[in-house]
Amino acid sequence: MSAIFGEKLTFPQENGPEVELFVFGDEFYARRETLEGYTVLYDETLGQYCYAVLREGQFASSGVPISEPPPPGLLPHLEEAAPIRQEHFNQRYIELRPSEADLPFNP
Repeated sequence: MSAIFGEKLTFPQENGPEVELFVFGDEFYARRETLEGYTVLYDETLGQYCYAVLREGQFASSGVPISEPPPPGLLPHLEEAAPIRQEHFNQRYIELRPSEADLPFNP
């Protein structure tokens, strides 16, 4: 996958209809926004995309599904703090890339 900068994609939800979201990122780290620009994340407990809030620089679910108006005072285009983004990127990179022990021996 290559980087995506604001492409509109469709995503399923367990407890709701498919939703269209703008995506920013790549296979290692991506952020999603509603068509109105509010950052969202998938809330596994609710089975729906919910508006994201920042807690100590990290995204957390507001618990408000995007089928409802955003929480009062929520700012659009939220981004996680750089160290949090880097941590998520590193974890995903490790998950997707084979370690040297997993590579075939090639003399």
